[in-house]
Amino acid sequence: MSVTSRPGLPAAPPAPPRAAWAVLFTVLGAAMADLLDATAMNVAAPAIHNDLGASGAEFQWISIGYLLAFAVLLLAGGRLGDIAGRRRMLLIGLAGFALTSAACAVAQSPVQLIVARLLQGGAAAMMVPQCISLIRESFGEEHSAKAFAVFGPFMSLSSAAGPILGGTLITYASWRWIFVINLPVCLAVYLAARRTLPAGQRPGTRPRLDCVGMVLCSVAVALFVYPVIQGREYQWAWWTWAMMLSSVPALALFALHARNRHRRRLDAFIETSLFRRRSFTGGAVVVFLFFGACSGAFIIYPVLVQLYVGWSPIRSGLTGTWWPVGTIAAMGIGHLLAKRSPRLVLQIGILAQALGMGLAALTVAATARTTTHQGPHGLLFDSGLTSFNLAPALLVAGVGTGLFFGQFLNLVLSRVSDRELGSATGAVNALQQLGGAVAAAIFSTVIFDRIGRGASPFAAGELAYWLCAALLVVTWAASFALPNGSATADGKGTD
Repeated sequence: MSVTSRPGLPAAPPAPPRAAWAVLFTVLGAAMADLLDATAMNVAAPAIHNDLGASGAEFQWISIGYLLAFAVLLLAGGRLGDIAGRRRMLLIGLAGFALTSAACAVAQSPVQLIVARLLQGGAAAMMVPQCISLIRESFGEEHSAKAFAVFGPFMSLSSAAGPILGGTLITYASWRWIFVINLPVCLAVYLAARRTLPAGQRPGTRPRLDCVGMVLCSVAVALFVYPVIQGREYQWAWWTWAMMLSSVPALALFALHARNRHRRRLDAFIETSLFRRRSFTGGAVVVFLFFGACSGAFIIYPVLVQLYVGWSPIRSGLTGTWWPVGTIAAMGIGHLLAKRSPRLVLQIGILAQALGMGLAALTVAATARTTTHQGPHGLLFDSGLTSFNLAPALLVAGVGTGLFFGQFLNLVLSRVSDRELGSATGAVNALQQLGGAVAAAIFSTVIFDRIGRGASPFAAGELAYWLCAALLVVTWAASFALPNGSATADGKGTD
């Protein structure tokens, strides 16, 4: 029985074609491969640190090198998708991700693993920006919300499965299997991508790559992040501060270059028209801060419970699933509440995650004990921390993440045109990962510096959780720059 529109009522938009759903589940496979690897590494990092005998700085680079390369090159990956074709760049990224995963698996020293992780991050940067762009292309503006409603929960499932998978592999095999398992996953997604993904736009409609802008942007990021990561190792020498300060004029030079190309009607590395939209500029700040806070929390947890309390990786991974359980539960509720005020739902999510970080700080403080004993990997601290007394904090933080995830893509990208899509998705992903990389470096430095000065690991962990909560409060204040509505049919939307 067919359904027709009633007289006087607008016809419902046609359902998305079956081919669009095939594209969605193919790119989901690519995005999940990246997320599984990243979240499994949160559990695996301490085991790698102990097995390879990495120094404090090398430990940070093993954890952060992937994120750094990913963040620096995401903008280039998004732009290359516009230029060379999103299907082609996804396939190149998948092949590179598989090869560099194999290199990580056979690394015999911290330096070899750091180089492999940097290359792996670069390969992921070619792959991941194409995912959201291909979804938007295949579903169109009218159906993108449906696709993102599927995309979000699958990403949450991946973030839940990653720590469990990592913990299981470390406990019963080796940390190297975290990378080996990427190989069959990448092969399956690669074969599916060749069959399902559309060829893309015609060559004549593609922009040109702004190589100078790409270099300037990458240099500005590197000038800031490198001394943040290495500063503690060099006792914050004068040149570390000079490098960080020099990132400001480098970024200003990049902005001037982009403006000049725009005046000359040449393609810029980033579409400058994006930053004339309040929805995008406000969203850029919020994404950077929010994912920085998330990354800080993900660094604190495994360092505290594995290195200093002595939990096994699998216990750490299973306990951490309270977070994604809260995320998945909240996304459906947030979708219903967002019909009235999507920005309000996002803001409630930010404050809920801040509450979760505050609860984590109080839990760590309340259960800390000073008795120590010699464990298999060094001095361990007795603690009252359990998988159950940490559960409320992780669950509340996860609910906040779910409320945030359900809204931020629609609010930030709803007013972006197809011409700007590659730049926009690359910029959002880059800011997400860059915020995570910078925050992870800062939080790692705070924890190890305080412990190095004689503070207990619990005091350092408590301080780091309070810093996460404070950063989220700042994020909530910044979120008022976002519009409080969704895009209209013409793509311009209301504020």
